[in-house]
Amino acid sequence: METTHRLIAIFCEVDDFCKELQHYFENKLLPGPVKGGRGPSGQIAISEVMTILITFQMMGYRNFKTFYLGFVNKYWQSYFPTLPSYNRFVELIHRAALPMMFFSQLKSGKRTGIYYIDSSCLPVCHLKRQRRHKTFKSVAEFGRTSIGWFFGLKLHIVINHQGELIAFSITRGNKNDNKEAAPLLKKLKGLAFGDKGYLGKKLFEVLLRNGLKLITRKRKNMKEPFISKTEKQLLDQRGLVETVIGHLKHHYHVWHTRHRSMANALTHLLAALAAYSIEPLKLSAIKLLTY
Repeated sequence: METTHRLIAIFCEVDDFCKELQHYFENKLLPGPVKGGRGPSGQIAISEVMTILITFQMMGYRNFKTFYLGFVNKYWQSYFPTLPSYNRFVELIHRAALPMMFFSQLKSGKRTGIYYIDSSCLPVCHLKRQRRHKTFKSVAEFGRTSIGWFFGLKLHIVINHQGELIAFSITRGNKNDNKEAAPLLKKLKGLAFGDKGYLGKKLFEVLLRNGLKLITRKRKNMKEPFISKTEKQLLDQRGLVETVIGHLKHHYHVWHTRHRSMANALTHLLAALAAYSIEPLKLSAIKLLTY
C-alpha cells in the first residue's frame, strides 16, 4: 500500500510538470508542417515513462528488465493500462531524457547559503576494454581521480548543507573540476566548500564577485588562508557531498558498465538524479557546529 501511494504521488507530480512543460513549448515553438504518420501513435504518456524510470531507481532493482517484466507488468498493469511491451518501452526511454533533465533541475533544493561541491567518475567500461568499447566511444574520455585512472564520464554535483541536490552536470571524463565549478556555482550566494580540485585564484575571485566564497583545503606549499572557526567546521564536514555521491552509486546504481545505448544510459542517470531530488537523504551540517 505504501508503494502504491508513493507511485501515485510521484506520477501526479511528474504529470503536472509535463503538462506545464508541454504548454510552455506549445507557446514558444513555431508551428511545423502537419504530416501524417504511418502506423498507430504511441499511447503511453511521457509522464508515465518518467514515473516508471524514477520508481525503478527508488525501489533498488539492479536490472530494469526484471523490474519491468516481473514487477510493473505483474502488479502495476492497472495503473498503466497502455503499458507497451518491454522492447517497445526501451525504444521510448530516450524521449524522457529532456523532460527528466528539466524536472531534476526544477526539483532542486533550497538555497540555504551553505553548499558543497564534488565530482565522481562514471566509468563506462574497464580500462582494459576501452579500445573495443562502442556505446560511449564518441564521448568517453580518460580521466583520473583520487582512486586512479578511469575511462568514461564525470558527474559534478552541488548540494546544500541539508543534503538536497542544488545543481549537477555530466561531462567527459577529462573535464577539469575547477573549470566546471564556475557554471554550477555562479548563481549561488553564501559559502561553498570543495576539495583541492577546486583550488584557483581566478575561480575564487569570479565567485566572490557574485557573492559566493569558495573555501577549499590548501596544498602543503600554500600559506594557511584565513577562515573563521565556523567556516573551518563546515569545511571539515565536506564528507556530506561524498555521502550523497555514495548513495547515488550504491542505492541508485549510477555507476555500472552494462548500458547498450548512450541515450538510454543518460536517461537512467537523470532518472536517478530526479529520484534523489524527490527523496533526498536527511543530512545536516549545521547541527554539528560548536561556537
